[in-house]
Amino acid sequence: MNALKMQILLKRTLLIFTVFCFVGPTFAQSSTDTIKIIVITAAGGAADQASRIVAEKLGPALNKNVVVENKPGAGGNIASKFVAGSKPDGFTFLMTSNNHTINPFIYKDAGYATLTDLVPVVQVARGPTVIAVNPQEPINSMKDLIANSHTRAINYGSIGVGSAAHLVGECLKPITGAKYEHVPYKGGAPAVFDAVAGHIPLVMSSLASLGPYIKSGKLRAIAVSSAERWPGYTDIPTLAELGMGDCTYDIWLGIVAPKGTPSNIVNSMNHEISTLLKTKDMQEKILGMGYMPVGNTPKEFDEMVRADINKTSKMIKTINVQVE
Repeated sequence: MNALKMQILLKRTLLIFTVFCFVGPTFAQSSTDTIKIIVITAAGGAADQASRIVAEKLGPALNKNVVVENKPGAGGNIASKFVAGSKPDGFTFLMTSNNHTINPFIYKDAGYATLTDLVPVVQVARGPTVIAVNPQEPINSMKDLIANSHTRAINYGSIGVGSAAHLVGECLKPITGAKYEHVPYKGGAPAVFDAVAGHIPLVMSSLASLGPYIKSGKLRAIAVSSAERWPGYTDIPTLAELGMGDCTYDIWLGIVAPKGTPSNIVNSMNHEISTLLKTKDMQEKILGMGYMPVGNTPKEFDEMVRADINKTSKMIKTINVQVE
């Protein structure tokens, strides 16, 4: 091969290499690879619904398969530990909630550390815990609930130990003198189903789980934990209005990744999901769940998580929630 042909071949090789380096996708593998969003709860709850809303639009946006996989149990620790131990390659993410900041305070070994084992990607939404009763119960208000709890055994169901709803429920006990007891479930949906069926008289969960049953009259809402009355449910009083403002506490939903996930992948996922959360379709779906869409930056999400750690740690010390 003469010198001229060698020179032409070398230029072509360099050109191909340059194109490959600069136009390759942010996610290093092929478009056939599957991105998994691991969910801390069973199917049907708020985290599951939000994950499926995101996955439906995120797949086409990234030209990849995006699937939702539920790993409920241990208050979210099973899913969190699984993702914390996953490869930081941009193909495994966790849809988590307040459990993310609560569990390391209430479990002797949650299996992960909030601030060091998982990195924030984007906060997806926020919403209230709703306190609701089976309509056959003679309970029309928080005052009725407190009075009834002194005359008979009342159990309340929640998404599980260490959930935002559980913290709200336990926070109310010393403030109100209520005597009800907690029954943990592996997700919001199973707890709500039992309340609708009358197996438990009381449930505390998200609007994503409770909203349809409140609208249909199958459950009666008596309070919300948000600082403000919630859009679409403005007839439900806030705890603050009822003199129980110390238990005001939002549920949040957000996506995190294993530590070591490259910042370009984190930023790319954040950009894609935040952009989707600004679309009319996504906003309507999140609002339809009973949540407000958020879509903040990784830094803003990190700041929110740290603020939540500060708030929840104080609540947990006051109510002394511990899990073996």
